[in-house]
Amino acid sequence: MYNIDTLKEYLTRLNKLDDYDIWRQLESKTDIIKNIKLYYNRYIFISIVDFHEGHYEQLFPDVGALKSYLNSNLDRKRHKQEVKDEQTYRIFLR
Repeated sequence: MYNIDTLKEYLTRLNKLDDYDIWRQLESKTDIIKNIKLYYNRYIFISIVDFHEGHYEQLFPDVGALKSYLNSNLDRKRHKQEVKDEQTYRIFLR
């Protein structure tokens, strides 16, 4: 499914790799896939369409802000099953 290098490459695109490393050190977490997924679930909120199109600055502070954005911009939304089947951007599902 995922490997840690792919997830770190996504964080690099989002300019969040340094933030992940700082968080990991502050939380005394090891650099394993479980912890990087935890970081994504807590801190990375972006439309899958925006990420796919390279709009990496479109990060939101929380899931509520992301959902509000998606409800206002239906063209930025993808069907959950479509993303699950594709697998590439599954890490961004909420």
